[in-house]
Amino acid sequence: MAVTSPLKPEDEMLNWGRLILDGVSYSDMVGARDRPGDVTWFDYWMNLASEYESEAERKVALGHTLSAGEFLMSASLCAQYAQFLWFDERRQKGQARKVELYQKAAPLLSPPAERHELVVDGIPMPVYVRFPDGPGPHPAVIMLGGLESTKEESYQMENLVLARGMATATFDGPGQGEMFEHKRLSGDYEKYTSAVVDLLIGLERVRPDAIGVLGRSLGGNYALKSAACEPRLAACISWGGFSDLDYWDLETPLTKESWKYVSKVDTLEEAREHVHAALETRHVLKNLACPTYILHGVHDEVPLSFVDTILDLVAPEILTLVVEKDGDHCCHNLGLRPRLEMADWLQDVLVNGKAPIPTTIGFDHHD
Repeated sequence: MAVTSPLKPEDEMLNWGRLILDGVSYSDMVGARDRPGDVTWFDYWMNLASEYESEAERKVALGHTLSAGEFLMSASLCAQYAQFLWFDERRQKGQARKVELYQKAAPLLSPPAERHELVVDGIPMPVYVRFPDGPGPHPAVIMLGGLESTKEESYQMENLVLARGMATATFDGPGQGEMFEHKRLSGDYEKYTSAVVDLLIGLERVRPDAIGVLGRSLGGNYALKSAACEPRLAACISWGGFSDLDYWDLETPLTKESWKYVSKVDTLEEAREHVHAALETRHVLKNLACPTYILHGVHDEVPLSFVDTILDLVAPEILTLVVEKDGDHCCHNLGLRPRLEMADWLQDVLVNGKAPIPTTIGFDHHD
């Protein structure tokens, strides 16, 4: 019997803020909430993806390729969230459809997304790079996804960064998206980030001295470790990240199931042991040397002890620490403001070459 999603109907809409900020329309979220009782969450979004794809085809026939790209981007996001938190065959079906739709969208986006086919340790690892207007060379930001998020999901954050004169690069690492079938979540994500740095340095339109990394949720953990281990990174943002998984017992049952799925193990205890070892960063945080921005919500399931860890281990002269007293995980409930603050900080550091003023906002360190 197939394992189905533990997501309950009353839980489905908890991610409204995240989905809407990532580009899902409010009307589509209302449609998901009010869909007929015999239509599953998965089928609602997959059907909607096909409708958007049809709209894109109509726009291409009329010569409106920009609109076609936007429709295809919406279709890709629908497929992404169709499979969101399913742990049976629907997961990979939705992932494959999302990849297909994004590949169609990529050349039609403004600016377009260029696909580069990397191979790391024999594993294929596609990377999408987008460039802002102008010949460059441009600073660049590598964007890392999280436990359920993948490279196709960062479109709206990419646009904020592109509008500020920086290129973007997105990829799936171990346990994510297109790489999931080849490698489970592992403790060497920084190796794959460094491969993307290699790629960017080899592109004439990229400034090799101004490459940053931004990671969301689990990607925030990866960003910290990548920046600590990769001296060529000039800026780091941990967006709703964490330094370790000592707080496993505080995780929701749904999140624990996600950890088990991406770890490719049979039991939650095996998942706990695997991710606890794979996601430990405290032994390298002292090596962080580039300007580093931490965004944390007080109401995140990641405890405030993470902030203490950062204050204890990261050099204060490089640290911008923002703790939002009303923020949830990744502060999605606070709207666009936290994203704009991060994009502006990256612009200051990578484009304008400003040394950020060390800042601690909204948190009193408890010794």
